[in-house]
Amino acid sequence: MKRTIVSYLKVFTIMVFALMFVVSVSGCAKEEGPMEKAGKKVDEAIDAAKEKVDQTAKEVKESAEKTVEAAKETAVKTGEAVKEGAVKTKEAVKEGAVKTKEAVKEGAEKTSDAVKDVAK
Repeated sequence: MKRTIVSYLKVFTIMVFALMFVVSVSGCAKEEGPMEKAGKKVDEAIDAAKEKVDQTAKEVKESAEKTVEAAKETAVKTGEAVKEGAVKTKEAVKEGAVKTKEAVKEGAEKTSDAVKDVAK
């Protein structure tokens, strides 16, 4: 059986495509070069940095929330202490006024008695 040029070209074309497929598949399995390795290390470092930043941001947020809560508690306690101090001050002023009134009354009585003694 005689082969024509067309049949040889068909076989040749099939072989070229098969060879291209083999070369392209074998190119995928080749070992990484130094730039690919460096790129992967950079990617890993960036991922690690992102995780640390996210973790730090979370910790800062939690710390800020705790600080706000502590500030609120302190404000409430301070307000209660100021109110208690104001009540005690009011009571002390009232007690002082009563004692002053009694002292003035006593002084007035003594003065009145002294004036009566002098007038006799």
